[in-house]
Amino acid sequence: MQRLVFGLFLFVLSFYAQSAEDPWLHLEKASQAARKLSYKGIFLYQNLQDVRSIEITHLNNGTEEFARIVTLDGQPREALSRGNNMVVFNSNKENVMIQKRQGQNLFPAILPPDIESVKAIYTLRFADQERIGGREAQIVYLEPKDEFRYFYKLWLDREFGLILKMSILDHQQKLIEQASFNQIALFTGHDLNWFKPSVDTHKKYIMDDVPENKVSHEKYCTIANLPAGYREVSHVTRMMGNRPQLVHQWVFSDGLSFVSLFVNPIPKGQKSRVGETQVGSSHVYARVMNGNQIMVVGEVPQATIQKISNSIQDVRAH
Repeated sequence: MQRLVFGLFLFVLSFYAQSAEDPWLHLEKASQAARKLSYKGIFLYQNLQDVRSIEITHLNNGTEEFARIVTLDGQPREALSRGNNMVVFNSNKENVMIQKRQGQNLFPAILPPDIESVKAIYTLRFADQERIGGREAQIVYLEPKDEFRYFYKLWLDREFGLILKMSILDHQQKLIEQASFNQIALFTGHDLNWFKPSVDTHKKYIMDDVPENKVSHEKYCTIANLPAGYREVSHVTRMMGNRPQLVHQWVFSDGLSFVSLFVNPIPKGQKSRVGETQVGSSHVYARVMNGNQIMVVGEVPQATIQKISNSIQDVRAH
């Protein structure tokens, strides 16, 4: 334990010395703190009118990361993650459905491991200090350099750098999404007895496993001229929908936000979707090309959705 405490002390001290020279090191410290520290807390998550309390337990044993995220309000739901792999447990009337997913920068680990990509597309501004969850925090703003991303307001723990609160704002400074710890504590030890689901244990657990096949998108369509800073982070094909059909899905990210692109042949007799809409805090843009339904979804500005949709320059005809 003494070795762990001494290691934490060096982690804080080294960043404190460097951050006086480079303000971006505060963000690097926050990114590493969310992944390297072991902590447990409860935060309030708000997405428009949807407000939920969520408990998170995160452990780093020196070689791997483990996290358990439990929704405390509404329908029972839990997620267990190990590294970048995540398993989600959702309870319905009869069973608990198990789904495998790839993790996508969940709070408080919303910053990418390498913040160089963030520096290229955002400017950093320091503001006041404030207490969050009983801890002193430094407020910083990430202001986008273009219209393709939102504003971020972050409250960084002054001692360890961990993000204690996050607000995402649109270009009119309207709140889109927010998460804030109301209690959090660091812990030591490598005990993993907590790393298991407890969702409606009297129900049967069923794996909702959808086969995924990685396919080169050059064989199906051409994607070019993405918004600055966005890059492809995954591409799979899978069976989706009430009437299952093969769908190509790409995920693009600028390091902070994620956008999904879906492309699939339109079955005979099925009506296509065209136009723009908003679902909660997400924008959706749908169009048709060569008999294919193209749909882009993400919690990003409308301009981003449209540009990613228009980045498809060619798609196989159906």
